[in-house]
Amino acid sequence: MTKNKQESETNRVIIAITELAPVQPLWREALQHLRESRDELMALFLADDQWHRAASLPFTREISRLSGVDVDFTSTRASEIHTEAVARAQRQLQQLAAEANRELAFEVLPESDQNKVREIVTETRTILIVPSELANRPIFAELAKSGCRVVLLQD
Repeated sequence: MTKNKQESETNRVIIAITELAPVQPLWREALQHLRESRDELMALFLADDQWHRAASLPFTREISRLSGVDVDFTSTRASEIHTEAVARAQRQLQQLAAEANRELAFEVLPESDQNKVREIVTETRTILIVPSELANRPIFAELAKSGCRVVLLQD
């Protein structure tokens, strides 16, 4: 088999992760689509700037679950929430990848960077697994137009 033939048969399975997406069902679905060891596996964390939009409003407050005290919700706090969500998802996925003895690439992109997202999903023959929560966001329309196979995973 020629190198070009091998390259054309290489698949990439991408899991689209969000702050709210359940990681384990997406992972299980990805494993079902991985056929051979040379298939690439990637997690793409699509960052929504919802927390930053909320922090930009002058009346947004954060209320502690423990004490009930409320404080201004700032862009610094929004960044902390985003960073924690990304780290949590990455840790969980790395643990699952280690258990399955799979290599995993992890990338974070803002949903608003549609050109970069499109570039990633059309780079090779791709199966993109997305949580149903993305179906109503503008990024989903872009993903659907990318030419890759999109698997919408219902909750």
